[in-house]
This record gives sequence, structure tokens and C-alpha cells, in this order.
Amino acid sequence: MESAGTFEKGTAAILFSRKEGIMRNRKFISLALAGAMVLSLAACGGNNSSQQAGTTQAPAAPAESTTADAAAVEASKAAKQEASTAKSADNDIVIAVQADATHLDPHVSSNGASNQITNEMYECLLSFDKDTNVIPMLAKEWSVSEDGRAYTFILNEGIKFHDGEPFNAESVKAVYERGLADPSLTLQRTISTWEDVVVDSEYQVTIKLKEPNNTFVNKITQFRIVSPKAMAMENASDYLAKNSAGTGPFILSERVDGGYTKMVRNENYWREGPGVDSLTFQVVPEDAARIAMLQTGEADVIYPVPVTDVSLIENDPSIIIDVAPATTYRYVTLNTEWALPDGRKPFSDKRVRQACNYAFDSEAYAKVVFNGYAKAPTSIFSDSIQYFAEQTPYTADVAKAKSLMEEAGYGDGFDVEIIVDNTTVEQKGATFVQQQLSQIGINVKLLPNESTANAEKTSAPLESTTVQMWYVNWASGSYEADGSMRNILHGEKFPPNGYNTAFWNNEEFNKLLDDALKMSDPKEIADTYAKAQAIAWEECPWIFLGNDNTINAYKTYVTGLLYKPGGSMVFRTIGLDHE
Repeated sequence: MESAGTFEKGTAAILFSRKEGIMRNRKFISLALAGAMVLSLAACGGNNSSQQAGTTQAPAAPAESTTADAAAVEASKAAKQEASTAKSADNDIVIAVQADATHLDPHVSSNGASNQITNEMYECLLSFDKDTNVIPMLAKEWSVSEDGRAYTFILNEGIKFHDGEPFNAESVKAVYERGLADPSLTLQRTISTWEDVVVDSEYQVTIKLKEPNNTFVNKITQFRIVSPKAMAMENASDYLAKNSAGTGPFILSERVDGGYTKMVRNENYWREGPGVDSLTFQVVPEDAARIAMLQTGEADVIYPVPVTDVSLIENDPSIIIDVAPATTYRYVTLNTEWALPDGRKPFSDKRVRQACNYAFDSEAYAKVVFNGYAKAPTSIFSDSIQYFAEQTPYTADVAKAKSLMEEAGYGDGFDVEIIVDNTTVEQKGATFVQQQLSQIGINVKLLPNESTANAEKTSAPLESTTVQMWYVNWASGSYEADGSMRNILHGEKFPPNGYNTAFWNNEEFNKLLDDALKMSDPKEIADTYAKAQAIAWEECPWIFLGNDNTINAYKTYVTGLLYKPGGSMVFRTIGLDHE
């Protein structure tokens, strides 16, 4: 799930000016704290090397943008780079981002804002290329046993952590042991299906599973390796909030919560690394401020680019705009256990849930909320994900929606509340939902909150939850079907164990997901996941909203920018052309 912090007009944003020497003097002032809980599980940083061994996931067909404007700006990219004379005044890159990391310990937080930052400092055994192929990273090759329960990794040699400790097989086992010792860590999600980690030799390690799991290779891309010395500290998470202890291309230098995270180049990085001296993620929640920083050169890269502001920069000869189909899926959860004052539970009735979907115009949503930089949904996750199975869309039909409401006994409608993160685009989307549902008598009250507050609300168990509807989104960093469904729809993933805030529990759906993990035949897996998607689509525990595009922008003098699936940026080989 992805959301971001807010920035009220009038709050002072920090604008860096190289011309005024602020960047050179490295004087930073903290922004007002903008909470962020981006719950999309982004994978570790990309790698350009080719795969040497192991089992790969067949790449899903790339999603196609339905936006004419997106195609136009992409076509202008090469021409702009060729014609531009813009140069960087220094060798320090600034990325203006909407949301801050919630924690810099990679085993504490797994939200997208945190991963974008920590992935520059921490690495995994395997990673993804931009086409969702699994590729080597800290492991140079791997193999799987015939029974599918043991994966053996041959590790790269000569790699050191930021604290000088050597990376080896013992390091991998130490991360596993940290997860076992502290179930509160998000690391627990990755290792929960593991039986043991065996050190075969200094640079060979075998991970044993409790039972076969065909998503293991994808999910190991979430297993970030941290120095055993740092993890052994009494207050390891406190230490890692202020110091990095990974193997990545950048080392943590300065950190102000809600303000910025500065890193410097790892001079001892084990492969091709960055050309810049430093990398700073500057938190700028206000959309217009990020745009202004890019226009003036105070920021070199901005993310995300507000869809409403693309026109402000698309004709600037010094700015490149990259548009990519995202893996992010937007939806509204409908709490099936929520009761009206008279005791009736409207969302427990499938007819009411279907009525909500027939009342909702996804095509209009894409145009109104995302200026066309989105597409209507045709299943319960993005078509960029492997084993996507297209469903018959809920085409807007208000008459049919009203008929279903009457049939279910809710012809007069009802009042309901929806929580939403208080950023501009999130509130705009929730307001559109509010307007659409008003057509069938459902009166929606918006409750905007800081994303951290919403994260707390949605982690409450069924018996104490106050969540009636939640405007939210999800993107699986492992880019596979199980990761796109289990944590948000499986019956065992009610909060606080997961994010199934619809509190929907369908035994057939649960079984299909569980059975699919043990299968090895691709067709059988595809058929099983197709059945699961069909069930959830028919039962609709959510209002299905759509898939938006990822839009990034950067100066033409920025070089070496890499991408992961869905348009996530990787700065491992980032550089700047100078005057």
C-alpha cells in the first residue's frame, strides 16, 4: 500500500540553491515532519548483470499506458537529452520526494518510502531487473533441490559492510536469526516459511523451507542483508536509524526525520557504483514545491510528479519526464463486519459491494484524478504482475447499482466514513469515490489523516477497529500473484497480522492461494491464481479503482539512472554531467 505525508500551504519547504552556495555548505534545515506509511513492498535495488544460474520468473507482459500524453512525453525524451546544454554545478545529487522513510533499519520498515532510501544502502541475495526477471546480487548463482525445499546460494566474495565487517554465509544466517529472535520485525514476513539457514562454507549458504514455495525466489529479494556486528548491538534498531551497515553503494551521512537523508558514496563498493559524491533524499510533501525545485535546479530528480503538473515541465528543455506503467493497484476496502447503528452490516452483503463497483466509473476516475495517467482495473492486481488473469470489468451502470441496493434492502442508502491519507492526490481520489457513491444513496464522510495515523488505525484487530472504508493502494515488491493478494485478502491476514481491512474471509480463495504455493507446473499455477482472482472479483471485498502510472522527472544532465519494475528508481550508477 502506498500513501504519503501531507504538506499544508504556508509550511516552509526547504529549497536548496547551488547558486547561493547552500548545497556546497551542506547546511540543512529540517522540514516539518511529514509522516509516511508507504506499505508497498519494494524490492532491493536493481542490477544490470545477466543471470548466471537459478530459476527465473517468466516476465509478465508490460502494461500498456492508455495515455496519449504519456506517449508524447516519452517520445520527446531522447530529443531533449541530445539538445540540452544544461550542466550540474556540483557533484551532489538531490532527490525531492513526497514522503519520508519511517525508519532506516531495513528490518523495521518495509514501506515504499523507506525502501526507496534504504535500498541505496542495503542489498539482497537476489534482485529484479526492470522486466521483473530475477537476477543475481550478493549471490552470484543459486540452485534448488529436487523437492523444492532447499535453495543453495553461492555468494560473491570480497564484499565488506559499511562498518568494515566481511560479507559471507554467516551474515545471511545472522539476518535469519535476528528475524527469529524478534517477531516484531517486518523481516518476519520473509522468513516465516523457512525451516533453517545452513552455512555450507564461507561463501555458500542453504536456505531450507518448511514446504515447497514457488514464490521463494521472488520473496528473497526482500531479505536485506545487514552487518552481523550492527545487528548484535543491544539497541540495534536505534543504531541503524543513524548509521548504515549494509553493502550498498551509499553510506548514511546525515539524517533529520521529516527533513532529509544524506548519504555519501561508498568508496569501497564491490561493483560499478555511483559517480556522485553524495545523494540526498529531501522530503518535500507539497507538489508545487517539488516542481519548482526541479525547474530551478535546486533538485536534480523529483518523485512523484503530480499528474496535474506534468504540463508545467513537459516542454522544459532541461527536464526529462519518465512515464512507466506502475504495479500499484488502487482500491477502497469495505469492512464486511462494520455495522450500522441498527445492527445491519451493509458490506457483508455482496450485492451492496457489487453496487458500489457498478456505481463507480473507473475510466472517469483515471481521467479526473490522474489526468489519464492511469487505467481501469480488469482484475484485483496490476496486469504487470505474473499470473494476472483478466476479468469482466464492472462497467459503470448506476441503474444496476441502484437495483442491487434495493434488492439488498438498502434502497435508501446509508452513511459511512472513509479514511484517507491527507495528501492532495489521495484526497482527490477519495472525493471522487464520495461523489460516485452518492449516486446510489451512500453518503461518504471523508476522514483525512496523516499516513502514520492511518497506519495505526488499520493495524487494529477486528474487535477494536474503527475503519469502515479505506482509500488505499498496494504494490507487491516481489512482483508475483501471491504477494499481490495474500497480505490484503487472505483470511489469515486480518490486522494486525496483515492488511485485510475488509475482514473478508473466503475459504475457497484462501485454499487456492495456499495450494498454489506448493505447485511447480506453470499452467497449474496460472489456473489456480486465475480462479482466485475470479472469486475475489465476483465477491468484491473492495471497490476496484485502477492502476496509475509512475511519473518521475529529472534534469537532462542526470546520468546512469536505473529502474526496477513499475518505474521505481535505482541510483546505484547515478552520475551528473558537469560544467
